Amino acid sequence: MNVTRPLSPHFLSAFKKPFPIPSPGPPLSPSKLVDEEISPVYNSKHFYPAKPGEVLAARCQTLVKVGWGVSSTVWLARDLQGHIDQSESVVALKIANNNNASSAGHEREIEEHISTVDPSHRGRSLIRTLLDSFEVKGSECSYSCLVYPPMRETLSVYQRRFDDKKMPLPLIKTYIRTLLTGLEYLHKECRIVHTDLKLENIMVSFEDPTVLADFMNSQLENPMAYKIDSTGRPVYQSRNDFGPLKSLRSIPQLVDFGLATRLEEDDDWGVWPIQPDHYRAPEVILGNGWQMPADIWNLGVLLWDMIEGKELFQHIHDQQGRYDAKLHMAEIIALLGPPPPEIIQRYQFMREYSWPEPVRREDDRVCETAEEYFCGPFFDNNGRFLYEDLIPDRKLGDTVSFLDGEEREAFLDLAKGMLVWHPDVRKTASELARHPFLQLKQTSA
Repeated sequence: MNVTRPLSPHFLSAFKKPFPIPSPGPPLSPSKLVDEEISPVYNSKHFYPAKPGEVLAARCQTLVKVGWGVSSTVWLARDLQGHIDQSESVVALKIANNNNASSAGHEREIEEHISTVDPSHRGRSLIRTLLDSFEVKGSECSYSCLVYPPMRETLSVYQRRFDDKKMPLPLIKTYIRTLLTGLEYLHKECRIVHTDLKLENIMVSFEDPTVLADFMNSQLENPMAYKIDSTGRPVYQSRNDFGPLKSLRSIPQLVDFGLATRLEEDDDWGVWPIQPDHYRAPEVILGNGWQMPADIWNLGVLLWDMIEGKELFQHIHDQQGRYDAKLHMAEIIALLGPPPPEIIQRYQFMREYSWPEPVRREDDRVCETAEEYFCGPFFDNNGRFLYEDLIPDRKLGDTVSFLDGEEREAFLDLAKGMLVWHPDVRKTASELARHPFLQLKQTSA
């Protein structure tokens, strides 16, 4: 597959001459855990042994490792296929684990669909999708490689560049409106639920092409440290700090569609557990079935991370630090009031519904229902919450300290259109993008 599209200067960096390959940096102690080795499920055999200067399938030449996860590593690489129309350009290369081929294939299919549904839609450019994909052969198996436009950093890192980790409010408003426009395209045109919205899955573009060029040049003077693990695999220490901001011209994009779900018909529902614990919608916990509005709830909770710099829900973990859905449900009730009767009716109807396939929890318990997975029940036959003693004395208005006056009331009104028990009553992304709170005030000349 080769999905190419024109890119704005924000997403690329051109060099007048080929960028030289960084030489190996200082060796690290074999006993030191580096990047992906930190993961408790790390298995050296699953990761491709990438190293700087390596040409992969005549498509890309690896330059600098900039990220890692439990299922992949990410490198900046020289684009050898000309996916970006420049004489010398750099792309981001995601090398998936060899035990993650099906997930990489799913991500590729979802992003190809996003790319082709309606390229002219204004929300299309606010979603990062792959430029190309290919397989690279290792000594014993193949690895999936996904090629992307390079981006500066995640929104969680970007936030830390501002005083008190708070972005200027006009910039936050612009970003929220931008993300809603991207979700409008994703939901309405593509019929895709992201299911995993968090600051780490929102990335910002380079505000100036020289940022990436300067970063690449700095790697020559200070190359990546590395080690050889016990199996002989080289593990490089990633670099992902692109330095101080040169301007506020970065554009946010939704990224990472490895867990996204396509619901092709109006009556298609997802039923399995989705979303990071903190951002999980009530219909997911209750097993009521979910659609695109689950993303709206997710983004509504995320507003507090962006504006307040802290999480909305403060008490969703037990004393051992484990997620507790009862505590989460209790706090939702505190902030929004009890669920309406139709939500309880749906919950009672779906309680015994078994998923098409069992789902394994983090504690390795295999579950067949939402009630089993989230340790219900939560409500009795009369709709009474079974854990009323857990409901904190806290209201939604108590959670906003960064805003005051009309701004505070307008923000809460926006949030109340997103944080609604009934998914069908939540406002859509396009409706929310037009909310007065997100419109920048015009200043007179």
